Amino acid sequence: MNAERASSVFWLAVGLISLYGSSLLGLGTFHEPGSGFLPFLAGCFICLMAIIVFLQSFIRGRAQGKIAALWAGVNWHRPLIISFAILGFILVLENLGFILTSFLLMFVLFKWVEKTSWAKAIFIPGLVLSLTYLVFDVFLKATLPKGFLGF
Repeated sequence: MNAERASSVFWLAVGLISLYGSSLLGLGTFHEPGSGFLPFLAGCFICLMAIIVFLQSFIRGRAQGKIAALWAGVNWHRPLIISFAILGFILVLENLGFILTSFLLMFVLFKWVEKTSWAKAIFIPGLVLSLTYLVFDVFLKATLPKGFLGF
């Protein structure tokens, strides 16, 4: 079994488990969806994609190379920075607050992932978060995590 078939079988199993778990939560109706409705749709999408990949593996024939060839030359620098930055965002959001944590996340993404200038790495997150604060906190009166600094 080639890598595409094996991975599609794995994802089909994940999708089926999602379908089963979401059905236990209750699907509700289309006009009044239950808590399992969106996970059920996600499971359907995962199953559909897995079946498509599985069928395509037969149409294409044998795999073009080994699994290691698929990963040759992949630059892991950017995905690792993004993953750790988002993990850090999740871990410190409640303590530092939404504005400061989001600014730090966006700054890291602009400065070290996209390699923009210092001015852009500070100005764009500042502008986006100012507008976000204005819309959500001022106009919509939504509760954003304040953090220990109070903003």
